[in-house]
Amino acid sequence: MAPKKKVEGDAGKGEKIFKSLCAVCHNMASHGTGPNLKGAFGSNPASKEGFSYSSALQGVSDKKWTDKNLDKYIKSPADYAPGNAMAFAGIPNAKDRADVIAYLKKNA
Repeated sequence: MAPKKKVEGDAGKGEKIFKSLCAVCHNMASHGTGPNLKGAFGSNPASKEGFSYSSALQGVSDKKWTDKNLDKYIKSPADYAPGNAMAFAGIPNAKDRADVIAYLKKNA
């Protein structure tokens, strides 16, 4: 079986997807319903000062937000951190997830 080919993301497309799906709760400046995501890429989950995270997300706080972990989380938050408070079903399309991750990297 051939290894999975990595899907490359486009930050410009990711920004559009972020604005249409994520910006209801997240932004890059201040906490809202969800934590601000400025600098999230490469950081630990549940690590933004001043935001109250679910115990489920705190339970994975020893990991880093890498391409791989963000892809899993954005695909299905409930599967990545069962019981987390984010009421979002996820983004099923791998290219769309890669685009959002590219946008998050750009804002790291």
